[in-house]
Amino acid sequence: MTEFSKILSPISADLFFSDYYERKPLYIPRSGENKFVNLPGIDGFEELLWRHESKLERILRVNHRGNYKQIPHHASGKDAFRWAIDSFGDGCTLILNGTDHLSKEVAEIARSIEEETNSKVAANAFLTPANSRGFLPHFDTHDVFIMQLEGEKHWHLYDQRENLPLDRQIYLIDQETVKDPSYKYVLSPGDLLYVPRGMLHGPFTKSQSSLHITMGYRPLRWRDYLIAMVDVIAESEPRLRESIRPSDNSPNSEDVEKIFGLLSLKSESPYIQKLSLERVREKFVSQLRTLPGGHIRNLEASSMVNMDTKLLKRKGCVCNITETSETVRLQFPGIGLSSSDDLHPGCIEAPIMAGGAIRFIAGSDDVFTARDLPGILTIDSKIDLLKKLVREGLLVVIERNVSQSCI
Repeated sequence: MTEFSKILSPISADLFFSDYYERKPLYIPRSGENKFVNLPGIDGFEELLWRHESKLERILRVNHRGNYKQIPHHASGKDAFRWAIDSFGDGCTLILNGTDHLSKEVAEIARSIEEETNSKVAANAFLTPANSRGFLPHFDTHDVFIMQLEGEKHWHLYDQRENLPLDRQIYLIDQETVKDPSYKYVLSPGDLLYVPRGMLHGPFTKSQSSLHITMGYRPLRWRDYLIAMVDVIAESEPRLRESIRPSDNSPNSEDVEKIFGLLSLKSESPYIQKLSLERVREKFVSQLRTLPGGHIRNLEASSMVNMDTKLLKRKGCVCNITETSETVRLQFPGIGLSSSDDLHPGCIEAPIMAGGAIRFIAGSDDVFTARDLPGILTIDSKIDLLKKLVREGLLVVIERNVSQSCI
């Protein structure tokens, strides 16, 4: 069972994508079983505030009924940590943005969602005092998983919605137009709620304070794919690279028709379609952070890799493979050690003859050795490839007494 499946349990991932995704909310009560015990509680949230006090001006938002309070600048002599706690005592919601950058456990759950949705996840933690409302009914331009960590939070969801909005389609809701909620949920620790983008929702607390984390993401959309396709076609078609003069009030309708005809013709090419999808996938993987765990120890072990060394692909390493007639490129959220290669961190390029071995490594979930790699590479070339991938952070050397939790 994947980590994503564990998050949704007992609902299957297939059922989620077929019946709920982008369509309607999904509420999964856990009957008192907290599935998120490894994530920060209220005490852990307080510790994150304290530990990262120097960054609170950038990562902390303080809200009361939809209105934000200005965090005092450190030059004012005010202690940001104490100010945040005081604000919570005054009935404000504390929002810690980028919690996946502050907690390894949160980052690992975010990565499991990224792997399933091909979307970059932003994790934000919300701490709301009892008998309070941080936000009035509103909608988001991203899908969101809500994980209740401590206390209780009441959620009202409304059939009023903007259908799959883009980022620029966000706007304030006239609260007088908000009708009675269509769904009412009370989230307890361990409960999960999925809210599709564009659905109006308004959370609040009653007798208990509440801490929850939202996992928000914008999925790969047809819009993103088509934008990438236009860029790919423009690389070989100078007509698309011509300028539109500022003096033109609008492009000539005849020219527009010709451009669309050209795009329609070129987009029929399977090669163009494949390359466009690769570009979108490449952009997604390039945004993923390297997760911590055993990198330093594996740097030390990389030089000792031989034909019998047992290796495992690092958990959470999403791989993207692109090929030309001569080379194969493997992209992943790696360390990106200094080299003369003009490549992004976590990206290696090899002769096309290494394609079989690289595809095997990227798709492997089990322990393997150099002997298991398919293809026509010599054993020495296979070992050199594996050493590089250990150093770059894709592979982990399995050693005696090294626990899987360090992988």
